[in-house]
Amino acid sequence: MLNFISKIKILFQKPKVVVVVGNGRQTTKEAIFQVLNQHFKVGKEVLIFETNLESFDEIKFLIANSSLPVLVITHFGDIPPDKVFFAGERGDEKIRALSKAMPARGYLVLNFDDETVREIKDETNLKETTFGFQENADFRATDIKLDTGTNFKVNYRGNIVPIWLDGLFGKEQIYAALATASVGSIFNLNLVAISQALKKYQSLPGKMRVIEGIKHSRILDDSQSATVSSMIEAIETLGIIPGYTRKVAVLGDVMGVGKYTIEAHEAIGERVAKKADLLFTFGSRAKFIAQGAQNKGMPLEKIFQFDIIDEGKLKLQDEIREGDLILVDGSKEMEMDKIVKEIVIN
Repeated sequence: MLNFISKIKILFQKPKVVVVVGNGRQTTKEAIFQVLNQHFKVGKEVLIFETNLESFDEIKFLIANSSLPVLVITHFGDIPPDKVFFAGERGDEKIRALSKAMPARGYLVLNFDDETVREIKDETNLKETTFGFQENADFRATDIKLDTGTNFKVNYRGNIVPIWLDGLFGKEQIYAALATASVGSIFNLNLVAISQALKKYQSLPGKMRVIEGIKHSRILDDSQSATVSSMIEAIETLGIIPGYTRKVAVLGDVMGVGKYTIEAHEAIGERVAKKADLLFTFGSRAKFIAQGAQNKGMPLEKIFQFDIIDEGKLKLQDEIREGDLILVDGSKEMEMDKIVKEIVIN
């Protein structure tokens, strides 16, 4: 990751360094980058990395030679449909080791809702700040409302500032904004400045972002990854976003569920029956989503099942109507982004 010349520059320049780890690192890094880039010379005076810590020694070198090292730990486990984590999974030992390797001048930014992440503060003597939905988080999200994006309030030390995420939905985006507010405060940005910067934030493709679709429809693009919990949250979100004539769920297999594959996919389908008007499924596992929806009363004529994308893309295009909101979701291996490309306005 770092060549010899880069290391020499870091030794002399002593840049501020933000390292983002955990399961939400990509979205969080993008939000932090876009906000700090409006106030600092990112790439020179500030370096921002998201990492799975495969290059552990290089990350240790970065934080050891930073004038202001900040370690952001997003979450270890899956984000559940409820707004808090009931029990965190055992965290990555490399993340714990990195937190202990942080110099005394460093900061920890921790997801307070994940118990396992929250406990890391007890393993170090670093300055730390937390974010989440729970009452004792330093940066706490409240009053969440959905419209053409997500509006919520950030509460921090008695200060309350509204945040608007244009065209973005889901708890991962809210967590990313909260983590960004935490990092911004460490960089001496006030909440109002952070809020203004987040208005311009555009997330990564396929991360609960609304984009324009064919026939004056809109696509809720969550195509880059999926777990059972994240898909259930996306379906719930699809159901409550206002202003659309119909809701269409286009869902692929969820990988990695193991022996509970059938039950998990059927449970997803049960949510679809309550929240969507049409259902398209792609993949051998997703047929159980269709089965779950049918069991909960979704009419068979509203359900379309296909094994592969090429078999169903034309039927999907034909069924789309003006005023539809179309959720596209599935595990990365299913390549659901190909469906997005078929129905997006280029």
